[in-house]
Amino acid sequence: MVLHDLAILGSRANIDHLVIGPGGVFVIDSKQYRGRLQLDPSGRLWHGRYPLTPTLRTVEFEADQAARVLADSQVVVLPIVAVHGAQVPWGKTVVDGVPVLVARRLPSMLRALPAVLGPERIVDLAAQARVRFHPAA
Repeated sequence: MVLHDLAILGSRANIDHLVIGPGGVFVIDSKQYRGRLQLDPSGRLWHGRYPLTPTLRTVEFEADQAARVLADSQVVVLPIVAVHGAQVPWGKTVVDGVPVLVARRLPSMLRALPAVLGPERIVDLAAQARVRFHPAA
């Protein structure tokens, strides 16, 4: 189940995509870049001369907010950055615990994850998400 463009109350941020499936619950931040992303020797990710650290912090914030809205201590909401239009080192890299990958690889990555949620749990979480989240304005 995927919900798109969800408001985060009290914030100007929005969740691009909330994914609930067998592999877990994910907040996906979609980014459009040109060229290629690069890792520096310290492990920071850059788009040209711009560090992606603020993007990583934002998607972590959005995942934390989604976990609060779902209000289920047994559910961990994981952040992911899906990149459109630019090359990502090795097609996928993890920076500060946040996977950053070429967007077209996202479906296969999510399908390859081990199942941590059963069908009934997915339906229950999806129903909660539909009620508790609102579209971004």
